[in-house]
Amino acid sequence: MKSKDLALIALFGVIAAVISYVVSGMVFEPPVGSTTVPEVSAINPNFPDIKNDSAYNVIFNINALDPTQPVQIGNQNNNIPFR
Repeated sequence: MKSKDLALIALFGVIAAVISYVVSGMVFEPPVGSTTVPEVSAINPNFPDIKNDSAYNVIFNINALDPTQPVQIGNQNNNIPFR
């Protein structure tokens, strides 16, 4: 390719970029005015003691299963599943 060809390709690229910028500005109009975002208060890091607080004993079932505890099903000691 000659240098004239490269310059012509670069010129067409710049013209296409300018046209696409103008057309996208017509299609996608920017929002008018300013946007207000609500502020969120900080999360309290102190959690209530649900086991000893009487207010939570009414809500939570003390005898319920704890899904975070490991459950042993059967008498297998297989530590590597699917083997």
